[in-house]
Amino acid sequence: MASLDIEFHADGPDASILRIASLRERVRGALRMARLMLEEVLDTRFAGEAPAEYLNLVGKASGELAMLLRMAKRALPSPQDAALIDELARDLAPHTRAPHVYRSLLLRPSRAPMYALAHLCLVQLGVPDEEFDRVARLALRSSVCAANERVPYRMLDAAWARHLAFGVSELEHPAIPLSPLGAGVDLLEATTDDAYAFTHALPYATDFGRVPLPANLDRRMLLGIAEALAVKALDENDLDLLSEVLMAPGILGLGWTPTLSFAWGVLERVWNHFGFVPGPGVPLEAVNETRPQAVRRVLGTLYHTTFAAGLCCATLIACGAPPPEAEKGPGGGMLAPPGRGLEWKVDWERSSRKTQESLLFLGLAFRLKREVEAVDLVAIRELVNCAAEAEMLGHPLFTQALELLERVSASLQAQKPAS
Repeated sequence: MASLDIEFHADGPDASILRIASLRERVRGALRMARLMLEEVLDTRFAGEAPAEYLNLVGKASGELAMLLRMAKRALPSPQDAALIDELARDLAPHTRAPHVYRSLLLRPSRAPMYALAHLCLVQLGVPDEEFDRVARLALRSSVCAANERVPYRMLDAAWARHLAFGVSELEHPAIPLSPLGAGVDLLEATTDDAYAFTHALPYATDFGRVPLPANLDRRMLLGIAEALAVKALDENDLDLLSEVLMAPGILGLGWTPTLSFAWGVLERVWNHFGFVPGPGVPLEAVNETRPQAVRRVLGTLYHTTFAAGLCCATLIACGAPPPEAEKGPGGGMLAPPGRGLEWKVDWERSSRKTQESLLFLGLAFRLKREVEAVDLVAIRELVNCAAEAEMLGHPLFTQALELLERVSASLQAQKPAS
């Protein structure tokens, strides 16, 4: 698919080493956020204030942190990093094996992948618990272990958790062709849920790039989907989605396109600016809120995006696919395309003329989003023609735009009176 314009940057081994070193520092930054979460949010001394909310947050954050630690071990090889990961894993263990989790494994084996996930990650990190492990494995082998209605990407989620216990064969799952990896994503008006179905299915099916995808899947088509979803994330200022979709170049092993490279630069600059990756809006301050309560309110909302970004960096390291260095130089002065969001525009203004000119797909994709919203069929046709001139009709976004025009044409033909 020539339209993807794959960029293999031949910037030498030294540059690649520097980029990987930079990614490792970002993983360490995510681990610092993990320490804050353990001490300021998940500590059991806070359990009594809002028990139900506390347990929900502990369950969600424990699984995400355990996944981050497992990938961090793959990405950070130094003894100092190993010691830090081990310390965090041991401090996390009481949360992952708490009495309410144990009870859920006993009574709800159909949900066992969710409840056992963090524990199984910790086992791989060298923090075992034989009694808990015995119950978790029995639950995962229960006669009703699959008796929970799941959409395909959630089946891959459960299969990924099971593979931690039973081996890589669990990843060879019949849900793969039914998931966005086989069925694609309806891109023209994709929802956030549509996007997350893709960004979750890809790492689950491959164990974050360690296991290759089935040979019959079109990896270039999947990279095209990732490009289109990166544009959606930039348009909506959704750095959480952006962090997840930027794993795709590493997992797919096809290199960085200009659009994905630009998107990485946006994420990197924002991370540098704040020291963390901002997520969705922080809940409003409660009446008479204390400082510890304010810290937990903010951290409990913002931690996830930084964890996702750290997981992305660890995945890129493990896949040997560091993002390319952004080209330095004065701003190119080209008019910004009609995208929404805020952060990408800062990077556009700072990008060189060469970089701006390379972002043809970004500009066309932003314009297509606006014309689809307006249902301006004439403008959509003009954009499809532009895509054809740029040899982009093989890209899934413009393939779907062309199909839209074909459906409209068929509808108009059907409405014509018989002669």
